[in-house]
Amino acid sequence: MKDVTNSTTKRKSSGKKHNIRWLYIPTLIGLAIYYYIVLPPIHYASPAFWMFLLIITAVILLIELMADGFDVVTQLTENKQPAWSFNFKNLKIKGSKYAWMIGAWLILALVAGVSYLIFSPLFFADNYSEMIQVERKDFAEDFPETDLSQITLVDRDTAQRLGDRQLGALTDLVSQFEAADDYTQINIESVPYRVSPLEYAGFFKWLNNFRQGIPHYIKVHNVTGEVTLETPPQTIKYSDADLFHRDVLRRLRFEYPFSIFEQPSFEIDDEGNPYYIATTYTRNFFLREPEPSGVILLNAMTGETEDYDLDHIPDWVDRVYSADLILHQLQMKGHYSGGFWNALFAKNGVTQPTEGYNYLPMDDDLYLYTGITSVVADESNIGFMLVNMRTKDAVMYPLTAAEEFSAMRSAEGSVQETEYTATFPLLINIGGRPLYILTLKDNEGLIKEYALIDAQNYQNVITAPNVQLLMQNYALENPVDETAILEATDLEEIEGRIEEIQAVVADGETVYYFMIDGTVYQADLALNDYLPFVESGDSVIFKATENGEVIELNVKQSN
Repeated sequence: MKDVTNSTTKRKSSGKKHNIRWLYIPTLIGLAIYYYIVLPPIHYASPAFWMFLLIITAVILLIELMADGFDVVTQLTENKQPAWSFNFKNLKIKGSKYAWMIGAWLILALVAGVSYLIFSPLFFADNYSEMIQVERKDFAEDFPETDLSQITLVDRDTAQRLGDRQLGALTDLVSQFEAADDYTQINIESVPYRVSPLEYAGFFKWLNNFRQGIPHYIKVHNVTGEVTLETPPQTIKYSDADLFHRDVLRRLRFEYPFSIFEQPSFEIDDEGNPYYIATTYTRNFFLREPEPSGVILLNAMTGETEDYDLDHIPDWVDRVYSADLILHQLQMKGHYSGGFWNALFAKNGVTQPTEGYNYLPMDDDLYLYTGITSVVADESNIGFMLVNMRTKDAVMYPLTAAEEFSAMRSAEGSVQETEYTATFPLLINIGGRPLYILTLKDNEGLIKEYALIDAQNYQNVITAPNVQLLMQNYALENPVDETAILEATDLEEIEGRIEEIQAVVADGETVYYFMIDGTVYQADLALNDYLPFVESGDSVIFKATENGEVIELNVKQSN
C-alpha cells in the first residue's frame, strides 16, 4: 500500500507540475512579439541581443521557480504534516538548473567586464588613437577654393520650414501626408540638396493610402532654397512611416538578422530613385568600439536589398560613416595620441573636436567639417578637420583661428539690436584666407541676415541681407578679385524704367516688387533709402541674380 501511495503521489505531482509549465506557450508568443518590435540583431557585440537573452533567462527562471514552488506546496500538503517537521531532503527539486543559468550569466558578466578593461585605452591607447587616420595639409595651398555659387547655407531647420511650407500649399496632399523629419544632406551630380520623404499623417491616413504607397519626396536645393516635390518612378512602399513588414528597420532585420546596423538614412541616387542606406558594423577591441564594415541598400520603392563591403559601395552613396562616429574617433585620436596617462594628467598636445559641426559638399562628396581645439584652451581652434563621410578620409589643416562659437557670438553682436541668432558656421576659403560664413535668424527661425567673419580675427564681421551683397562688400574691403566674385555669384546688371512697383510686408520686412520689360524683381528696403519714393516711370540701374533678387540698386527719379 505504501509503494502504491508513493507512486500515485508522484503521478499527481508530475501532473500539477506540467500544468504550471504551460506558461511557456504564452511566453514564447510574448518573446516573438518582443523580437518583432525591438528587432535585436543576433550578434555577440549587440547589447540589444544580450538584453533579449537576459529577458529569456529571467522568464525561464520565473516559470521554473513557480513550478518548483508549486511542487513544494503539493508535497507538504500530501504528507499532511507541519512544515517544521517535514524532511526537506525528500523534495524532488533539481537546483542544478538554477546554478547553471545564474552561473552562466555570472561567467559572461565576468568575461565582459575583464575584456572591457583589458581592451580599454589603458592598455591600447595607441590603437584607439589610430581608429581614424588623419593627413595634415596646408590651408592656403591645399584647402579647396570655395565656389561662391555653391555655398550651402540652407541648414536642416531652414530646409524643414521650406519643405513644410511647400507641402502645406498642396491641399490634396497635406490632408493625407506630411513631410518626414529626415532632410538628409546629399550631393546629386555635385549639386548639394537636402531630401526627405513624405510620410502618412497618422494611422488612419496610412490605412487609406498604404496600398498605393507614398507618391513623392521633397528635395530642397541647399544653396538657393528652391523646393521641389519629386515623383519617383514608383511610389515609395517601404519607409520609416510604414507599419509591419514594410517598416524599413523590420524589412532589413528579417533580411539580415545577424547584422548590426543603426537607423538608416534616406538618400536619392543620381537618377532620382529613393533608397534607405543602412551602415553595417563590426567591433574594434572585442566589444567596445563600433566600426563600419559595409552598407545595405534598401530600394524604398520595391523593398529589394543589396549589401556591399566598404570597397564596392556605389559612388552616389554619400553617407556611410555617421557624424557621431567620426567625431568620437576624432576625440579618441586627440586624447590618446600621447598615451593614456598623458591624456589623464599632463594633457600635453591633447585635442578635441569643437562641440558643433557642419557639412561641406566638395567634388561630389560630402565632408564633415569641425574645428579642433586644445582641451586646456577652448576659446580658439588650432586647426580644422575635413572628413569624407563615404570613405572616412580625414585631413587636418593646422591653423590658429577663432573657435566657431566665438565667431557666432561676434556675428550676433554685430546686429545685437535685432536679437538675431547665429547658426553654426561653414568654413570657406577666399583667396587663401579662412573665413566663416553663417546665417542670422530671427525668433521665428527665418533667415534675416548673412554674416562673413574672419576666422583669424573674429572681430571683423560683415553682414548683408543676401550672399551676393555680402561677397560684394567683402571684395570692397579686401584684396580679392571682385570680378571673380561677381561672376561666381551670377550677377546681372540691368538698366530700365519701372513699369509697376508694389511694396509688400513679408515676415515683418518690407520688400518691393517691381516690373521691368515684363520681368518681376524684388528688392529689400535696406538696399536703398529712396525705395519708398520710387514710382512707375522712374529709371533704375541694379544688379540682380538669376532668380530676380536685387542686391544693388541705384534710383534716378524720372522727369
